[in-house]
Amino acid sequence: MSLDDAALRSLVSLLDDEDPRSLRLVRERVLDVGAAALPFLEQARAASQPELSRRLDDLASELRYRDLKKEFLTLAAERVPDLEAGALLLSRFIRPEADPAVYRAWLDRVAAAARDEIAEDAGTAEAARRLAAHLFQAMGFSGNSSNYYDPDNSSLTRVIDTRRGIPVTLAVLFLLLAKRLGITVYGVGTPGHFLLGYRDEGDAAYLDPFEKGRRLDAGEVRRMLVRNGYEFRPEYLRPCGPREILARMMRNLLSIYQKTGAAERAQRLSTLVEIVVTGRAEDDA
Repeated sequence: MSLDDAALRSLVSLLDDEDPRSLRLVRERVLDVGAAALPFLEQARAASQPELSRRLDDLASELRYRDLKKEFLTLAAERVPDLEAGALLLSRFIRPEADPAVYRAWLDRVAAAARDEIAEDAGTAEAARRLAAHLFQAMGFSGNSSNYYDPDNSSLTRVIDTRRGIPVTLAVLFLLLAKRLGITVYGVGTPGHFLLGYRDEGDAAYLDPFEKGRRLDAGEVRRMLVRNGYEFRPEYLRPCGPREILARMMRNLLSIYQKTGAAERAQRLSTLVEIVVTGRAEDDA
C-alpha cells in the first residue's frame, strides 16, 4: 500500500530509533516503499547528526541500487540493448544525481550542430572525419591521460561535463552522435584500447577516440596492439554490439572499484554486469 507524504515523513523519522529490532522493521518498510521514500530520506539527512546521516545515506543508496537493478533487467531483456539507455544507467550508478533527460538533450544539440558541418552527400569516411573534428577539435574532447583511473571516466554524463574520458566512453559518445546523424560507425573492442571502425571506400578504417579521433588503418592497429604487448588476432577488429560495449564499460569500472577497495560498489556493479551479459541476476535464478 502506498503512503502519503505525511506517512512517509513519519516513517523516515523512525529511523532515528536505536532499538535494533525496531530499526530493522522500519528499514524493511522503507525498502518496501521504494524510490518514493528517497526525497524524505534526503530531507531528513539535511537535519541529522553524523551517525543518522550515514544510516540514511546507506538506505538511500540501497533504494537507488534496487531501482537501477530493475531498469538494467528491463534493458538487458531486449535482444539488442539500447546503448544510450545503458550508458546513462551506468552514469546514474556512479553519480545518482545525473538527469538523463539533460544529457539526451545535449546529445541532440551537438548532433544538430555537427550536421551543419557535414555535406548532405558526404560518404561515411568524410562524415566520420567531420564529426571527429567537431567533437575532438572544436569541442575539445580528449583522453583523460592525467587521471585515467578516475571512476568518472566511465560515466557518460561526467565525460560530457568534463570533456575528458577513457577510450570506451569517448567511443560511446561518438557512437551516439553518429547514430543521430545516420553515420555507420561501430565499436571495436581491441584489448586494452577501445576504437571506432567504419568503411572507407570498401576498406576498414579506425578512429582512436582517446587521441582526438586520430585515424588508423588496419596495419597501424596491428602495430599498436603488438606495441602494447598483445598478439594480434583478426577477431579483435570485428564490430562490437551494444551488449559487449556496455559490459566492457562496466568491467572497466569494476576493475577500478576492486583495485581501490570499494567492496560494496564492486559487489553491486558485479551483479549489474551479470545482468547485462546474461539478462538476469544470479539471485533471480
